[in-house]
Amino acid sequence: MDAPEPSAACREVIREWSTLSELADFAERRQGYGNSNGGFGVIYPEDLDEYDIKVDAIQIPTGSLLLYGFAFAIPPGYEVLVEEKLYLGTLIDVLWERGFTADAERVTALLNRQCQSSR
Repeated sequence: MDAPEPSAACREVIREWSTLSELADFAERRQGYGNSNGGFGVIYPEDLDEYDIKVDAIQIPTGSLLLYGFAFAIPPGYEVLVEEKLYLGTLIDVLWERGFTADAERVTALLNRQCQSSR
């Protein structure tokens, strides 16, 4: 299965999570997540353990996230590396669109801190 372009993959993974407000918490903690409905999720570099890195040869560069979709519904589904800033920006957009103002503001502050620290 071909992976969607990065922005579409971000929206798809976000849309497939059942409790949208939890995604702001995950982003602040830099914690990945995944659902079992169709197998959509996000993996942060810090989520990888030694097995993932050495045996499965998963590599996620600093500043990037690995998004996956349809891992269970249409195996093997897809995986796509995206910049964390793109994911966070997309998450902010979705949170605003759905009326989760406080969560959108939290993620906006997180993104602003990341942008300032990368200068």
